[in-house]
Amino acid sequence: MGFLIGIIIIVFIIGLLSRKKGDNFLDTLSSGCGTIVWIIVLIAIAIFIFTQK
Repeated sequence: MGFLIGIIIIVFIIGLLSRKKGDNFLDTLSSGCGTIVWIIVLIAIAIFIFTQK
């Protein structure tokens, strides 16, 4: 349970960096989740590209 709360806090902090003025809490969480997903996808693509021989 603590792990889940930690993830939500991290997502919220990242969402605060990419939010628009007037967004509510769920918009901020959504923005943070979208940012984290894009970062994970970019890292996965980079790993795939750099591990090819």
